[in-house]
Amino acid sequence: MDHRHVIQSGGVLVTCLMVLLGAGRSVRAQDANAELPLTAESVLAALKQAREVVDEAEVRAEVEAVSTSTKTQTSSATRSANTQSNKQPDPNTSNDRTTTASAIETEAPRDPLSEQYVRVGVDERVTMHVSGLPLADAVRMLSEPTQRNIILGPNVSGTVGATLYDVTFEEALNAMLISNGLGYREQGNFIFIHTAEEIERMRKSSKRMETRVFRLSYVKAAMVKDMIDPLKSDEGVITITDEAKVGLGDESGLVETGGNDTTQPEMLMIRDYEGVIEEMAHVIREVDRRPKQVLIEATILRASLNQSNALGIDFTTVGGIDFAELSSTSNAAQDITTGATPAAFLDDTTLTARTNFNSAVPNGGFTFGILKDQVGVFIRALEQVTDTNVIANPKVLALNKQPGQMLVGNRDGYITTTITETTAVQNVEFLETGTLLTFRPFIGEDGYVRMEIHPKDSTGGVTAANLPFESTTEVTTNIMVKDGHTILIGGLFREVSTASRSQVPGLGDLDFLGPLFRSTNDNTIREEVIVLLTVRIVKEPNDYAAGEALYEDVERIRMGARKGMQILGRERLSQYHYQKALEYFDVGDMSKAQFYARLALNGHPQHTHARKLLEQIEGKREWESESSSIRSVVRDLIRADRGDAARAEHARPGPPFDLPELGVSEGLDEKRETPPTRLQTTEPRIETMREVSP
Repeated sequence: MDHRHVIQSGGVLVTCLMVLLGAGRSVRAQDANAELPLTAESVLAALKQAREVVDEAEVRAEVEAVSTSTKTQTSSATRSANTQSNKQPDPNTSNDRTTTASAIETEAPRDPLSEQYVRVGVDERVTMHVSGLPLADAVRMLSEPTQRNIILGPNVSGTVGATLYDVTFEEALNAMLISNGLGYREQGNFIFIHTAEEIERMRKSSKRMETRVFRLSYVKAAMVKDMIDPLKSDEGVITITDEAKVGLGDESGLVETGGNDTTQPEMLMIRDYEGVIEEMAHVIREVDRRPKQVLIEATILRASLNQSNALGIDFTTVGGIDFAELSSTSNAAQDITTGATPAAFLDDTTLTARTNFNSAVPNGGFTFGILKDQVGVFIRALEQVTDTNVIANPKVLALNKQPGQMLVGNRDGYITTTITETTAVQNVEFLETGTLLTFRPFIGEDGYVRMEIHPKDSTGGVTAANLPFESTTEVTTNIMVKDGHTILIGGLFREVSTASRSQVPGLGDLDFLGPLFRSTNDNTIREEVIVLLTVRIVKEPNDYAAGEALYEDVERIRMGARKGMQILGRERLSQYHYQKALEYFDVGDMSKAQFYARLALNGHPQHTHARKLLEQIEGKREWESESSSIRSVVRDLIRADRGDAARAEHARPGPPFDLPELGVSEGLDEKRETPPTRLQTTEPRIETMREVSP
């Protein structure tokens, strides 16, 4: 039985209610001047009100013992206790467990402390009102109704002043401790209160250091170290491997081959407390993720229209002489070439009038001419239309934030010369023309891709004077594109119209006769450029399936190209015979399968599949001696190290050879009882052969 007996205040009984039979329930202490009749009936009534289930005989015996010990108290204290006991309990708090400050004070007069209390209601919600109370007393007031085992450290001290409503036990305890620079730790069913410094020392002493190695797949160890370094404790250490080499060398090939650089992935070695390492491991898992990839498709359309209209009229007129007398010639009345004037006509008056505008009209088109005696008229008209459309559609796959470039075109070299006062140095440089796509993607988590991109489509070359020239269409921009969408990133429309006229001054401006004295050439150049960009973030495994489908299409294209060759070619005949061999092999006709397999090898001896098929049909492998002592020496040594039986490769027989048994009749020396049956090494083989008579 747990007897929580009487708590005395100045030698006067202040409460008579007890908790019997280990019930562990506390009640609010009564006023120090109150009187409480200490009878068995009053105690039983109080216990009944507190809903305690007790043995009535035990209660009466306990009350009798307490009553005997209190007979010496003063009558005034008894009246005060009786007055306090007549107060009715608050029905709203009949189920609460309450501890007041007066119930834990000894020899304390009635003061404001009597109004301080800690009440625990439903779901262990705490309501507290204390002011200037020593920390030890405040903790006791909190522990009794909540039945928590709280132990104060030797260096714990302070006072508490707080008014809390409907808070948890942990919140109430923290509020009292934090204001005094204290903390607590739980161990089993006990709560230990210490100073903050003691708590920190205990925390460190209870932790143990451990070491863990993290292998990184997609990020640099140096970058991860910078990110997790703020999480490291004062005692922690982070070590990383050397950064891997990047790049593929220059145009001449690899500059370095790695040397003694490690071939392992980048790693971190972390030594720290277990909890810190777990937090770092979470950050590393979030950072070291497989990067996304993006497939870029740029469409460059360049359409140009070059239209030219040319018209020229030539006429030739002579006077005092005709064309025949001038020994003139004409190409089917398309033009006329006059000859020398005869000497007989030099004394006479002759004249000529001529225009020459047809030469300004390019060859081709329409030509009309009339010749008659002394007059020749020729008309030439030409309209030229050049319509050019260029579509470039490069596609490149690249990792997030990594540059990508694709060039499909030409690289023309030209020589540049650098001349100084003493030397002249020549260098070869290259002009890249064709379709070039250079970009760097930045993939966002919201499905958008920011792109630094430079598409270019150009034509050009090197002149006979070794000078480069180039005509290009290119765009350099930084854009944002949504996944799976196409966007216009550049465009150009340009039209150039040129009208030129050659004429005889004055006469070419006449209204009706002017065309006879002039030629016109009108030229219009229209150019339109459109640059589109399509972006798609790679999604597994659909994109891999699409890649496999494209691979199959490439094989179909290759096969189609082979089918387009002449059937009588060696490769085509070999393929035909191999396919026939497979057909007969599938139906079990091995003789015909063997026949066609040999035909396939006859046309194409390097046909590996046909040779394997023939070996499977015949159950043996054709071989030829390699006639070399050095070719297989390394592999022979490897087999010797493994302890493998000596054998030749590729099914060819090789040393040691099995020799037939030789008798006396075959010339064997009679002194030898039995000839050797197997030659083990080269030297014994030579000696034995010498002993055998021819």
